[in-house]
Order: sequence, then C-alpha cells, then structure tokens
Amino acid sequence: MDFLSDIFKYKNGYHVCGLTEELTIQYYLNYYNKKHENVLIVTNTLYDANKIYQGLKTYTDDVCLFPMDDFLASVALAISPDLKVRRLETLEYLKEHSGIVVTNLMGYLRFLPSIKESTNFELILEKGRAYERDELLSFLDKLGYTRDSLVTSTGEYAVRGYIIDIFPIESEHPIRLEFFGDEIDSIRFFNEETQLSINEVSSFKLMPFSEVSTEQHNSLYEYMNKPFTFFVDENQILNGYNKILEDIKDYNESKNTDEVFMYKYEEIMVDNFMRVETVNNYADSVSYNSKPMIKFKGNYDSLKDYVLSTYKKNTLIIYLSNDRQINSIESLFDHVNIGTIIDGEINIIKKKVNEGFIINNYSVISEYDIDDIKVVNTYKNSYKLGRKIKSFDDLKIGDYVVHQSNGIGIYGGIKALTKNGMQRDYILINYAGNDKVYIPVEKINSIYKFSDADGVKPKINSLNSTNWAKTKMKVKAKIKDISGELIKLYAARNNIVGDAYKSYPEEEVFDSYFQYTATSDQEKCIKELKHDLSSKVPMDRLLCGDVGFGKTEVAFRGIFKTVMNGHQVAYLCPTTLLSRQQYKNALERFKNYPINIALLNRFVSVKETNRIIKGLKEGTIDIVFGTHKLLNDKIDYKNLGLLVIDEEQRFGVTHKEKIKELKNNVNVLTLSATPIPRTLKMAMSGLRDLSIIDTAPVNRYPVQTYVLEENDVLIKDAIYKEMSRDGQVFILYNKVKSIEDELTKIKKLVPEARVAIAHGQMDKNELEKVVSDYIDYKYDILLCTTIIETGIDIPNVNTLIIIDADNFGLSQLYQLRGRVGRSDKIAYAYLMYKPSRILTETAKKRLQSIKDFTELGSGYKIAMRDLSIRGAGDLLGSEQAGFVDSVGLELYTQMVNDEIKRLKGEVVEEEDETNPLIEVENHIDDTYVKEENIKIEIHKIINEIKDEESLLKAKEEIKDRFGVVDEKMEIYMYEEWFEKLARLLNITRVKQTESLIELELGEDVSNKIEGDKLFLIAYNINPKFRLAYKMKKIYISLPKVNLDKHFIYYEVKLLDEILNMIK
Repeated sequence: MDFLSDIFKYKNGYHVCGLTEELTIQYYLNYYNKKHENVLIVTNTLYDANKIYQGLKTYTDDVCLFPMDDFLASVALAISPDLKVRRLETLEYLKEHSGIVVTNLMGYLRFLPSIKESTNFELILEKGRAYERDELLSFLDKLGYTRDSLVTSTGEYAVRGYIIDIFPIESEHPIRLEFFGDEIDSIRFFNEETQLSINEVSSFKLMPFSEVSTEQHNSLYEYMNKPFTFFVDENQILNGYNKILEDIKDYNESKNTDEVFMYKYEEIMVDNFMRVETVNNYADSVSYNSKPMIKFKGNYDSLKDYVLSTYKKNTLIIYLSNDRQINSIESLFDHVNIGTIIDGEINIIKKKVNEGFIINNYSVISEYDIDDIKVVNTYKNSYKLGRKIKSFDDLKIGDYVVHQSNGIGIYGGIKALTKNGMQRDYILINYAGNDKVYIPVEKINSIYKFSDADGVKPKINSLNSTNWAKTKMKVKAKIKDISGELIKLYAARNNIVGDAYKSYPEEEVFDSYFQYTATSDQEKCIKELKHDLSSKVPMDRLLCGDVGFGKTEVAFRGIFKTVMNGHQVAYLCPTTLLSRQQYKNALERFKNYPINIALLNRFVSVKETNRIIKGLKEGTIDIVFGTHKLLNDKIDYKNLGLLVIDEEQRFGVTHKEKIKELKNNVNVLTLSATPIPRTLKMAMSGLRDLSIIDTAPVNRYPVQTYVLEENDVLIKDAIYKEMSRDGQVFILYNKVKSIEDELTKIKKLVPEARVAIAHGQMDKNELEKVVSDYIDYKYDILLCTTIIETGIDIPNVNTLIIIDADNFGLSQLYQLRGRVGRSDKIAYAYLMYKPSRILTETAKKRLQSIKDFTELGSGYKIAMRDLSIRGAGDLLGSEQAGFVDSVGLELYTQMVNDEIKRLKGEVVEEEDETNPLIEVENHIDDTYVKEENIKIEIHKIINEIKDEESLLKAKEEIKDRFGVVDEKMEIYMYEEWFEKLARLLNITRVKQTESLIELELGEDVSNKIEGDKLFLIAYNINPKFRLAYKMKKIYISLPKVNLDKHFIYYEVKLLDEILNMIK
C-alpha cells in the first residue's frame, strides 16, 4: 500500500493516535520497509503481542514473536515449552537477519544470556570430526537438553553405546550421531515414532534448548542492536509493570528471599521510539482521523451501493486474494480497473489485506469486510511432543506383572546369570513366600504388566498353589461366553444386506461449502466413511478425533450422503446442550438444501414432540438431533439409514442396550474424543472399523496445562489474564452444596467479573438461559459442575480452572480440558488440588498424564493410558470388572483376542512355556545400553525373529538405533530363529555338550524326509554333520570343535532346508 507512505509521519518520542488496528499494522510495516532496520514492538500482554504478530505475518516473513509467560506462571508453575522454543528461534533469527520483533512486557524485561557469550552455546557437529564424548554430554546438559531413555520430544537426548540421539530445536526430526571411538562416523535424521533413520547429513548446527544462564545479562533491546521501538498503549504497559512488581514482592516475601528476576522498566534505555495509543489526549502527538471499513457480511447489494456512492469522492480500492473473488466482484459493476490505482475508478488489486479502512480520501475494502470470513491465522509450533507414550507399558522394578503360567508377581528387573560358562539375561519375578522365578528373556512375551482398576493392589500368587490355574480357567470360561455373544452380534451384522448408497454430484458441491480446508486426516476419514456407506454391509465405524478436530464435519458428510439416498438420520447426543448446539450447526451447514431438520430433547414442548414423532414416522423429517429421548419406544422411523452417536462415553448401560437394538440393521457412526476402553479394544480387535483424526486444524495451539496446589493469587491472575484479552473463564467446582460459597470467594477475588453459576440441579429452563447468556458473552466466568464436560463449544473460553482436579477420571479431565483452546488463542488449564491433601498414586498418575499430553491430538493416547490406569472394565457389561482385575488388563485383552480368533476359525499360537532348546550368550551389556526398558525393547525385537527376512530387519533396526551388532548378538538372533524353526519341526530334544550338539527329529517329520537328499544337503552345508536313524527317528549331530564359525549358523541353515523339504 504505497499510498500510505505519503500519509504516515514518524517523530522520535511522539505519540501516534487515531489509527485503526489494521492501519497500526501498516504503520509499523511502512517504517520497517522504509528504513530496513530492526523494529521492536512492545505490548502489555501476550495476547496483544500475538495479535500484532499475526497481523504483520500477512504482509511479511521478516517478523518474529518473542513471547514470555506471566511472572507468576513462569516462576510458580513452569515456562511454557512452546513459548520458550519461539523465543530461542527468534534470537537465532536475529543473528543473521534484521526484522520486526513483537514482544510482551515480560519478554521485553527478560534477562537473556550475555551476547558476548552466546556464540559459546552453539555446536557444529561434523562427520569425521572427533569430540570428547563426556564433554559433549555435559555440554548438552548445559544447553538445556534433558537425558531420557528414548528421544521423542524436542529437547531430549539419549545415549546408547556408540550412539547419541538428540532432538534439536527447530528440527522436524531428531538426529542420531554414531561414533567410532571419539569420531563421528555418521549423522542422520530419524523418525521419532519408528525410531528408524531417514537420511544422512554431513554436519549439523546444534542450538541451545534453553536461555542458558550467564553471569552477565542482556535484554532483547540489546540483542536487536538498539532498534526503533514502538510502545503500544504505554499506560497499559506501566500498569502491567506495577502489577509485576507487586507479584514479585509477594512472591519474594512468601519465599523469604529478595531475588531479582528481570530488568527494571527504566533500566532499558531506549534511544528512538514512539508510543502508539488508542486514545488521543496528548499534546506531542501525530494524529490521524481513520475508521474501520463497514462490514457488509455477504450483502452484495449493500456493497454495490456503497462502492457506487463512494468511488467518485474517494480513491476506492478493493483488495482480494484470489481470482474467483475478483471475478465475482467484477461482475457487479459495468467497469472496473484491475491491477493499478486510478482516482475516480473502482480499483481492484490482487492482494490479501486483513481489514479495510477509511483514511484521508482513501477507502479500502478487504475480502474480510465483504464476506463474513474468519481470518485464519496459522500457528507454527516447532516444539514437537512425542507420539510415543513412553510410560504406557514400560516395566519398572516393583511393578506388578502377570506371567502366563505362574500368575501375578512383582517385577525384579533383568538379571545376568552365568550358566555353563555363558552369560544370559533373565527376568526376575518375585512371588509370595520369597519365591523367585527367573524367566529366560526369550520368553518375555509371556509376561504382562498388570493394569488394574483404580488403586487395586492385586494378590500375589504363590508358586506351589493351584489358585492361579483356577483363576485362569474361570476367566477363560467367562471370555468364551462373551466372545461368543460378540461374534454372534457382529456376524449377524455382516450377514445383513443393507442398501449400498450411490454417489451424487451434489455431494461435491456440499463439500465445497465447508468454510475451512479439511485436514488430511479429515479427508481420509471422509473417504473411509463414504466407502462404508457405499457397501451393502451396514457400517459400524468408530471415529476418534480430539475435541475440536473436526469430527462433526466428517459426520455431516455422511449425513448428507444418507439423506441424498432417501434415508433418515438420527443424531444422538448425551446432553440437551450438546444436542441444541449440534442442531444449530446442522441448520447452518445444510441451509442451502431443502432438508428438514428437527430437535428432540427435554426443552421441546409436548406439541412439538408429537409433531416430530409424526414426521419421523411419515418420513417428512430427514434428520433428527436429540438426547436419549430418541431411544423412546414411541418413536418409529420410516426409513432410518444412519445413527450417529456423539460423545459415546457419556451414555449409560441401559441406553447402550437400546442403541444396540437400533443398531442391528442401520449404519452406525460413533464419535468420541476419548473412546471408552471397551470400544477401543473392540475396534482394535478388528470387530469395528476405526478412523482416527490426528491432525489439528491449522490455527490451534496446544493447551498450556499446569498442575498445582490451589492458590487464590494464581486464580485471580489467571482470570485477569483472560479478561484482559476479552476472553471468558470456566471454573469447575463439582460440589453443588457449597458452590454459592465458592461464588462469593470468586467475586471477592475479582470484583469486576460477571460470574454465573450452572449445575445439573437447577431448573432446566434457568440452566438453559444461563448457558445461553454465557455463550452470548453476558458473563465473564461460568462457575459450574461437570455440566460443561460435554459439548458446549464456546471458542471465546480459553481459561479453565479445575478445583480438586485429583477427584476426576482421566478421560473426564481430558474432555474438560478440551472445552478450552478451541480458537486461535493460547488456552490455559489449571488443574488444582487442595494444599493439605496428599494425592493418591492414581490421582498423581492421572494429573501427570494430562500434563504430559499437552500436545493436540492426545485424546486417543489418553484413552490408551486410561486403559492402563483405570482397567478396562468390561467387554460387554460391568460384571466383567472383577475378571479383569483377577488377571490384569493386558493378559485379559490377550485372552479375549485369542478367543475371538479361535471363534473366527483362525489359528492361535499357544504360548510355549518350554525353556530354549540350545543355549548361547544373550546378555546385553551396560556399555551397549544401560536403561532396562531399552534392553527389554531389544530383547523384544530379537524375540520377533522367525525367518531370514525378520532377522535381517531386526539386525538393521538394532544397528540403526543402538549401534554396531557384534557377533555375540548376531548369534543370539540366530538362536531365536533356531527356536522358531525347531518348534515348526516339532523338535523337542537337543543334546548340547562342550564338544557336540545333537538334534532329534520327531517320528512324523522323520517319515517325510528322504535320507539321501538330507545327507547331501547337510554335507554341502558342513561336511562334519553326522546323520543317524534310530527307532524311526533321525538324529543330526555336529561336533563343535574346529568349526569356521559358530555352530548355530550351520544348524539354522540345515533346519531351514529341512522345513522347505517337507512343506
């Protein structure tokens, strides 16, 4: 917008007033473009800083955000990791480039590492160069990286033998350094999910993962080499500064210290600056008279009238970002000028502008003024959080474990024992009466971590009792019953022939009306859903997607296809509020089509209810939204084709039974952010189809989650922080009896706030009114019980405070936290517990896991963790819980899956409890890998070997992830292959002495073998093989002395040939 250069004036030390939000953005940009020097913009709050940053981002890539948490949050809780990463990226950018940096007051005052010393905190890693390893590791600690056993998140590193894995800042994937002595032999990126290498590089520049503390400090202003600075609303900044001083004083008094945390405002001496003000009451000001452009909200007649009445008087410019918009606006007028600006013409320029304005004799209109489009800001967060739940099934010493044959015991770790001069790894399990069992590590798959219901401590079995065998028999019998029912149910579904839906061209048009761009996962799920609907077998699909990841849109695509095919849709919600909201969403989404949509819940009058029941029976209503009222026996559908169940985990057992009856011959789509474990397990057992939406919409931030003792100052601070950005707050208080006392307390803490109460015991109409008023922003705070847990979607609510958070279940906490962070603002969740309370182990685990998973998309993983913490309950009814607890969830699930396979006629490998037939060394030394859980992982990888292909794959993976595979480990791999071959050939007896190894082939296998053929094969592999035929069995022996390589190589090759011979 070059014309603004003639209008804008800059004067050092002056105030600038009277500019609209968009013109203020242009004002900063114009200064930067003229001078090409660093510009610093300082705001009071992070919210204001982010808003300006997003505005500038539309026009330039030379802009960075330097965001810092509030004082109390950063000191009392924790510094938000993604904000820290943003600051580090900005400091790195400033080393090489000039640009505009937007920061809040806390960022402006922050102590940063000394500029002189900052180059000491970088490290160039180069292939072929030598590094003293211990120095390198202590340097990683100094740079703020954290040591872990497995690297999956930014800022972690792990050490294993000759390998160091690091997840650097600003890197899409972690890097793996492989050493030869002290020299780096290779540097390669690896995939944090599979842990396998992707590609190799010759060098890498490693940046710090924290603002390293140095004795001397510098400020952001100094890092930017004394930039021109704009202070936005300086009065607000000074008020904010006084508040920080108060907080610091209170904090230091409570801790009895006088620590200095940051610069004083007056200590940073700024040479060139201007103050940008919203009000104009300064003598020394550069003043403008401007106003925002009218919002036409899609009313093209009103737009046309405005343009025709304006363009002769003012220079009129319409900015549009794509050709489709240009063509549609051009068609409204007889003549337009495209690409240049001419006075007295209707000018159209192809460019994206955030918002229109009027200043001097210029009228500027943007696409956002013409149509009611939301400005979509993308949030690039390069802080990567691991997809792997590290602690989901990691075994720690002291954990309860279940062994298939011996029952429940306590895990005692991996122990190396020497037998016949060979070191082998065993898993120690302690049982009742000080009994110990050493399980060969090859049998690791027969051990399960014991996951139980909340706080249940299992009874440890005793080795010489028959209790465990009896328990297993009981559970097996029970599982047989349920699995039979399950299979019947699903077989019945598969035998039903329903209507295969056709595709219509209208579907593409309907899809194009979606106002956002569908994420790749949404596209994938829509495709799966439409494929199911086009099949003759009724659909039964579970759609897992995080709260607000766009499950509803996927459902709407299926609903549209169903209605186009002449069928009705029932959309079942657990609460009245959710049914109302989804009904409103549907009215908006289907408004261009003659589709009849109804809402049936307890707020609907008797007359309206009867009208709807009649309409459903006669087929005049296409889609009905409602609560469990839809399950009423009175309701008959003329032609029900699709049942959508939203937030499935909220329905009780009786409702589920009703749903099951409805389900039999209709398509069913279940939506859930935390699918209940039962359905999750079913989905995973291949009885239901599972779709997962794992990608967040573009402009969503992770919710910053803090777990802390209840603290009035922090509650007050959190509320003020939210109100300062015109947002709203949920305070969750789940005790109806004392909720009024809590209200009084909140009103005292924040007198200016408008607070409302909502709970389930209120009159239904009163509750509906309170929630509607809150949605319409008539209140700042909603103090409520778990009524907010389901469905109320209010994008303006971005702070959640949960009192007594330790009393909630994990999926409940997750759902609750999902109520915030549904817009493009950073959201905060404070999970508080009473200071005096000692948390139970389960509550601790729960709160920790919700804190761990701040990442978007973790609902599905939370359900996985919830399985582990809460126990699965049941596969078909609550009476199952006791059975699950008696054997533990892992083994129970395995037994269910095995039983279902048997009923389907598939072969289930019975667990082989015999000890290994031959013995070789399989001990993994601490110099190779130290951490027990990683040792277990290596043993598990080797355990999977069953043929040459899997052996090469395992060898490749171990070499890639852990370093060189030595001969001892390769022999262990071959031993694993040998055991699998021996099992297939029914070999049960092997004689192994120091000088000889002899195998006995069973009678059945011996009968199938041609002796002379076997002799030739054996001779070609190694002439020292000896064959004998006794008592209808073949014996194969091999002397162990003077062989070129370990005997196992020859044995495996021969058994593999025998297997091929008898196939």
